[in-house]
Amino acid sequence: MIRSNAGTMMNAALRTSYDEFPYQSAPLRQTHPDHLATVASLFAFDAADVGHCRVLEIGCASGGNLIPLAASYPDSTFVGIDLSAVQIDQGAAEIEGLGLRNIRLAATDVMDFGEAHGSFDYVIAHGIYSWVPAPVQDKILALCAARLNANGIAFVSYNTMPGWRMLSIVREAMLYQTRGIEDLHARVGKARATLDFLAESVPDKDSAYSRLLRLAAGHIRQKPDYYVLHEYLEETNEALYFEQFVDRAAARGLRYLGDSDVRTMLSIGLPPKVEATLNRIAPGLMRREQFLDFLTSRSFRQSLLIRDGAALERKLSPARVMALRIAAPVQRDGAPVDLASDRAQTFRLFDGRGVEASHRIVKAALAILAAQWPLAIPFDKLHEQAAAHLGSSANDAHAARDLLASEILRLHLGGAAELHRAAPPFVLEAGSRPEAGTVARRDATRGATSVNLRHEPIVLPQNARGLLPLLDGARTRTEIAALHWPELPDAERLANLDAALVSLGRQALLVR
Repeated sequence: MIRSNAGTMMNAALRTSYDEFPYQSAPLRQTHPDHLATVASLFAFDAADVGHCRVLEIGCASGGNLIPLAASYPDSTFVGIDLSAVQIDQGAAEIEGLGLRNIRLAATDVMDFGEAHGSFDYVIAHGIYSWVPAPVQDKILALCAARLNANGIAFVSYNTMPGWRMLSIVREAMLYQTRGIEDLHARVGKARATLDFLAESVPDKDSAYSRLLRLAAGHIRQKPDYYVLHEYLEETNEALYFEQFVDRAAARGLRYLGDSDVRTMLSIGLPPKVEATLNRIAPGLMRREQFLDFLTSRSFRQSLLIRDGAALERKLSPARVMALRIAAPVQRDGAPVDLASDRAQTFRLFDGRGVEASHRIVKAALAILAAQWPLAIPFDKLHEQAAAHLGSSANDAHAARDLLASEILRLHLGGAAELHRAAPPFVLEAGSRPEAGTVARRDATRGATSVNLRHEPIVLPQNARGLLPLLDGARTRTEIAALHWPELPDAERLANLDAALVSLGRQALLVR
C-alpha cells in the first residue's frame, strides 16, 4: 500500500501526541486469548490453544495488556507494536526487568508491518481503529486477513453509530474551542472547561441536550487527561455503523464471529412484544445486530473477526458448555444449601446481586463453585462432584448433566457465571514452596496497584506487599514466615502465613 504525504504527516502527529501524552495501558480481560477462544467455542469455532499460541497487539502502548499475558503463558509468544517509541521503551524496560523472553515490543508503524513477522493465532486492536485515518484502518483489516492463522481470531474495537453521534457533539464543541492551541496540556484543560461551561449553562435544563452534556461532563471529569486527549481531541475519530464495519471486514476476506461480550448480541431484557417485532423486522444476524444498536443507542463495539469460509453454528447450545470450564463469583451466606428438594434458594454474587436456583444439581454445583472461586472447573468435573453430593444414580446423573449445562449457560448469559476454554494459570492453594505471579511480586515493591492472574487490575492489600516478594518458589513456608514475622513465635508465624496464602489464592495471585 502506498502511503500519502497526508497520511505520513498524520502518523507523525499521532506519534508526537502519544509520546508527549502516553496512553496508560492496562490489562483488558475482554482481549484475553482465553476469553476470545471461549466466545469462539460457543459458536463452534475451534480457536488455538491459549497455552501455545502467537499473539499480536496493534497499538500496544507500553505493554500493560501484553506483559501480564506473557508472564502467565511462558510457552506462548507475544508481539506488540506501537507508533510511540517513548511507550515502547518503557515497556521494553519492564520486560527486561521481569526477565521475560517470550514477548517483543517494537516502535513500528502498522503500515510497515509485513510477512517477516509471521502469522498469529490472536490479533488485538483495541482503541485504534476509529482513531486512525482510512488507509490505516484498511491496513489493520488487511493485516488481520493476511496474518491470522486458519483458526485465528482478531479483536477490533471501534466507536459505533448511532450512540457516538450524540457524543460527537461534545467532541466538536471541544475541538472548536481548542483549535489553534498547540500545547497538549493546555488543550485538555481548555476542553474540560468548555464542556463544564456548556453543561452548566444550557438554558433548558430539562432538555435531552442538557442531560447529554451533563452526563458527558460527569463522565469526563472522572477520566485522566490522556483519555480526554486521545478519545476526544485527536484529529481522527470516525464512528461507523456496525454493518459498515462488517462490510469493510468482508471486503478484506474477514467474517464477523461475534462480539467480545456475547450478551450484547442477545435481546436480553426486551419485553416479549418488542422481541417478537424485532424478529419480524430484522431477520438475520447482521440486521438484528444493527437494529439492537439502534434500540440501545450503542456507541462502542468490540467485535471478533475470523477468516472467511469457517463454519459456525450461531445458535447457542448447552452442549458446548460441556467442553468448557466454569467459574462463578458466588459466596455462601452461611445458610445451608438445600440439596434435599427443588425448592428455590438464592445465592449471592460478590456484586450484591442474587441468583436463584431451584434444581438440586444446580444448587450443589453453585456450592462447589463458591468454594472453588476463582478457579474455573471443567464442566464434567463440576457435574461429577455435584452428582456425588446428591448420591445420584447413573440415569439421574445423565439427565442432570443436560439440565446443569442449560442452567450454567443461562447463568453465564445473565452475568452470573464465567466460561473458560483454557486451564487457569493460577492455583487456589499454595504448595510447600509458595510462589506468586512474577508481575505481582515486582509490583508489590513499587506500590499498591498490580494485575492478578485473571488479567484484572487490582489493588494489593497493604499487609501483602511485604509478603509477595518473598513468594518466589525457592523458600519453604517456614522460611517465609520467619522472614516476614521475625518477632512472632513459630506457630503464630505459620498461622499468619496460612491465612495470608488463602487470601492471596482467592485473589488469583499464586502460581503454586
